[in-house]
Amino acid sequence: MTLYLIAIAAGIALISVASVFYQQYQRHQFQLAKIADLQNQLLILTAGTVGVDERILKFERTLAKLKEQQSSQSLGTAPQHNYDHAIRLAKKGAAIEQLIDSCNLTDEEAHIIERMYGSGDESSSLKSDLH
Repeated sequence: MTLYLIAIAAGIALISVASVFYQQYQRHQFQLAKIADLQNQLLILTAGTVGVDERILKFERTLAKLKEQQSSQSLGTAPQHNYDHAIRLAKKGAAIEQLIDSCNLTDEEAHIIERMYGSGDESSSLKSDLH
């Protein structure tokens, strides 16, 4: 009878140990699945980050091109404004030095504008030569 009780106790102990091992096995499988899921999420986030980085670089390049175009356009329009102002001053009879100082013109540019649009005798003779 003692042997029978020892066998039952050993069987119960074996079932208990097997149950604990099975629970540990299930927990281990769950953790492996969770790790695999987290690795997939990390890969997706990494791939998304690379895509965003590429788009940011593309936007930065486009922005740099637009800034360059804008600066070249602003450089191209500023002298025209100076010429228009110089022509108005020349028509009002401003001196060549005033055209140079007020409109940031070179000496040659100021002389040409004065000859073409000025109210002096030289400008009227040049205008008659052109027509």
